[in-house]
Amino acid sequence: MYAAPLRMLAFEVYERLRARLGADRIGLRTGEEYLNPGAPVLCCTTEAAPVEGDVLVVDEAHWLADQERGHAWTRLLLSGAHTDVHIAAAPESEDLLRTLLTPAVDITTVHHARPTALTLASPFRAVTLPKASAVVAFSRKAVLALHRELIEAGRSATVLYGTMPPAARREQIRRLTEKEVDVIVTTDVIGHGVNLPLGSVVFAETSKYDGRTRRELRVWEAAQITGRAGRRGHNAGEGIVAAYRSRLPGLTVSGQLLEQAVQAANGVKPNGLQVTTAPLRPTWTDLGLPEPGEIPHALTGWTAAAREAARERPWLQPMPVDEIRAKLSMARQIADAPRDVGGLWPQDGCTVWRLITLSVDADRPAYPAICRAVLHGAALRPLLRSRAGIDRMALPDAEKYAALMRDLRTAALAFDGECGGVNTEEAAAGEQAAAARIIQLVAASRPLAEHGRCAACQKPCAPWFTYCDACHCSRFSGFDDDW
Repeated sequence: MYAAPLRMLAFEVYERLRARLGADRIGLRTGEEYLNPGAPVLCCTTEAAPVEGDVLVVDEAHWLADQERGHAWTRLLLSGAHTDVHIAAAPESEDLLRTLLTPAVDITTVHHARPTALTLASPFRAVTLPKASAVVAFSRKAVLALHRELIEAGRSATVLYGTMPPAARREQIRRLTEKEVDVIVTTDVIGHGVNLPLGSVVFAETSKYDGRTRRELRVWEAAQITGRAGRRGHNAGEGIVAAYRSRLPGLTVSGQLLEQAVQAANGVKPNGLQVTTAPLRPTWTDLGLPEPGEIPHALTGWTAAAREAARERPWLQPMPVDEIRAKLSMARQIADAPRDVGGLWPQDGCTVWRLITLSVDADRPAYPAICRAVLHGAALRPLLRSRAGIDRMALPDAEKYAALMRDLRTAALAFDGECGGVNTEEAAAGEQAAAARIIQLVAASRPLAEHGRCAACQKPCAPWFTYCDACHCSRFSGFDDDW
């Protein structure tokens, strides 16, 4: 079994192994899809990897430190029963990994040096960018605005970002690989194991919004992205790292950070990454197979027991269960809401647990609909669109529809292949149709978005803002300070 942090990386390895081993011998398991899951060789996302088997290969295992998803690596490495385990990870995670693998009979560590050194170059502009370059920004809006700038400068370019469905992402990677375009404008999605034939990685900005605040990249984050340049087997030459001088307002690059990132990627200086704790989240079995009404009490008991265990093993980090409780509360409210068919709060605790731990965020449009489908038998089929309707969608609508279909497929897979009358095949077909529409729009080699402009005065502003500073301040100038 091969376990990767991203569906895209798992699929990349699946495709390579299928070419070598044959389609019958290789399977794919992720949160959204199962392809030949009974095959002797499986490529998986870490959350979907079986906990028993002969050989387990864990890629990018420093994701163990991730506060939201690290529990999947903890569970797989701490509770898994595999004869032979191979782990690829940043060297900063070695001590923690050794702690998790202490029961192993034999542990061997091999340190790999980067075969090609990175070089920090002078800044580039749109017309001077070398071929096989990636221009990096940290929001979809910034990526699309930079793509427009490059197209207007006469460069052939495509885009890659997180909300793009996997099939569309793979197509953009193919276009760069086969030299149909010179430049790919991308988010930090390329920093998580995506392999591209890049000679240069060029930063249009070095700060990002992390869900709470806009902050400067950490050195290890920048180093992981710079490491995509000049990779062995994908580019024979030396990798180049540089800043990109854009005409767009709001995009700033720290030359000092890029210099530190290059030194860290070359192994000259440490990158500051700390992997010292292993997050842990409960399973339904951990809670004692509770009935639905017992789940809140079981979560409280698990938290107390996990904290006690962490006193003896301080590297364990019990995760807060607030999100699970919030989803449970939402599901309870939906179950109690008046419906013609009446509330259907299941007596089966496993059904409720699958619903409240489903890998669909509670604030996504699909989650309340999935709750109504599971708890009230509501139909999800009205959410499906015809192929003709999908083919007329604009880029943002196609992306939203692809994400909706991906969420419905996740739910269908969690509930025995169907949820609300929509099965995994129908949801997959909807996502593929949306991906095809996105591919069509991107392949047209036309600008995909307007430059960042203020919605009030139409003057240029940062791509991620609706209003420029002046108009934003004037909108609130009539309110009291207390307000």
